[in-house]
Amino acid sequence: MEAIYAKLNQLEKQLEQRQSLESIIRQMNMNLQAGGSLRKEDHEHIYSIMICLRTIVDEEKEMLVDSCAEIMKRLRTNSDELKEYRQELIKGVENMTITTSTIIGIKRMGELDERPFHLACKRKHREDDPRGKAAMLISYWQEELKNPSWHPFKIIQVDGEDKGVVDEDDQKLRQLCKDYGDSVCNAVKAAMAELNEYNPRGRHTMNELWNFREGRKATTKEVVKYISDQLKTNSSQSDN
Repeated sequence: MEAIYAKLNQLEKQLEQRQSLESIIRQMNMNLQAGGSLRKEDHEHIYSIMICLRTIVDEEKEMLVDSCAEIMKRLRTNSDELKEYRQELIKGVENMTITTSTIIGIKRMGELDERPFHLACKRKHREDDPRGKAAMLISYWQEELKNPSWHPFKIIQVDGEDKGVVDEDDQKLRQLCKDYGDSVCNAVKAAMAELNEYNPRGRHTMNELWNFREGRKATTKEVVKYISDQLKTNSSQSDN
C-alpha cells in the first residue's frame, strides 16, 4: 500500500500546482475583462501554463489508472487470502458440536431446512407414516435442487443492476406450495437462493461459517472470538 500512498501524495502536490496555475490564468482573465492588454511575454506565459496543465492532467489520469489497478490487485489478493483463512476456520469449526444453543457454527448452504417438511407431513399424512413421507419429500427436493434443467429464476433490476431471484410463479414451486404449504415452499426457495449465490454452476451444498443467533453469515472476527471463547471455557472446565 506504500506505493499507492506515494502516488496519492504526488497527485495532491500536482493538484496544488494545477490550482496555482489556474489561479494565474484567472488573474490574467480578470485583467483583460478590466480593459487591460496582454504583452508578448504574457502570451508566452499562458502558452507554457497550458502545456504544463495538459501534462499534469495526463499524468494524473495515468496515475489514477495505475492506482486503481494496484488497489484492485490488492483487494483480490486480500480476498483470496481471506477465503483461504475462512476455509481453515471452517475445518476447525466442523469439529465443534452444534447444539440448539450454538451461536457460531457451520451451515450447509443449499441444504434444505427439514423442519417445515416434518411439520407439513404430520398434518397431511398424520396416519400414514408422516416421518417416512417427510424423509422421501426432503430427499426428492434436495435432488431436484441439483437438477441443472430446473432453473426457477427471473432477472430483476436492483439499484440499476441485474439480479437473479427465485421466480415465485415457477410451476413446480406453485404446486409444492399448493400441496404442502408456504413453509415447505419457502424452505425450497431459500435453499435454491443459497445455491445460486454460493455454487450456481455445480449446485452442490457448501459449508459456510454462520451466526445462528442472528441468522446470517458470520464475520471472520466473530468466528475467531467464538473459537477463542470456547477454548477458554473448555480449559477452565478441564482445570476444575
